[in-house]
Amino acid sequence: MLWDIRARMKPALSIIDLIPHVHRTPALAALRRAVMEGRPQTLQLSDDDRDLAFHDATVQLTSPIGARVLLALYKGGHLKLKKPAAKTLPALEAYIATEPQFRAEVARIRTEAETRRQRLAAIIADPACAQDSELEPALIDKVMSVHLGHAAEGTMLIAGLTCHRAITHPTVAADDRLRSEGRVICWWIDRTGTRQGDAG
Repeated sequence: MLWDIRARMKPALSIIDLIPHVHRTPALAALRRAVMEGRPQTLQLSDDDRDLAFHDATVQLTSPIGARVLLALYKGGHLKLKKPAAKTLPALEAYIATEPQFRAEVARIRTEAETRRQRLAAIIADPACAQDSELEPALIDKVMSVHLGHAAEGTMLIAGLTCHRAITHPTVAADDRLRSEGRVICWWIDRTGTRQGDAG
């Protein structure tokens, strides 16, 4: 899942906290199980919706799609409560109501990511088609990896400008037990003759 999409999700426990008198940890486990394993059969989710409903990480995240699953678990009696269930959950339902906006944001992020991917593929295929404004160390590294090899140093024309890639090799002391990795440095000379990109 793209980082920008995860950034639009909320910590799952903060959404669970919108349910009064719920046992948080069992509710989190039930939500995770319902989304990831489809148990219990609360809602039929597509593979894409499953990815968008819950992100299992150090801080588990959920979206309005996951909140919809949580509400179904609540209404189905699958969540442990400290007191009898409330008839309505306005705060949770308000978050669920933001699903159309969430889906629109996801679609926009995916479209932008695909546009960037296609542009990168075009530049890799023809480095001359790049614009000056598109130059950055990561782009130079990717283009040179394809044209020169993954760990090769060298110089190429990209966007009609001379671009360089070098690999620094750290000094290793005799008593060092761990070998440090070299650092890739990419830079270019702009049209005014000024060096841009990574510092040497």
